[in-house]
Amino acid sequence: MDSAIIANEALKLPPLERAHIIDALWVSLDPAQQDSIDRAWLLESQDRLAAFRAGQLVAKDGDAALKAIEEELRE
Repeated sequence: MDSAIIANEALKLPPLERAHIIDALWVSLDPAQQDSIDRAWLLESQDRLAAFRAGQLVAKDGDAALKAIEEELRE
């Protein structure tokens, strides 16, 4: 199948499904680095959770945050 056709069909998918495809493609480019990427994200997540629990980070509603990002991208 032609890559343009695949891309066109992928763009019709919901955002979460497109994100899964992006992740799978990214991992396929260099699977050897995936472990270090996963460790880095784990550390980042732990740091963010610690900051939230310490009152240094304010949680935002996920839907509201995504809506704000979408609006910024449209500008």
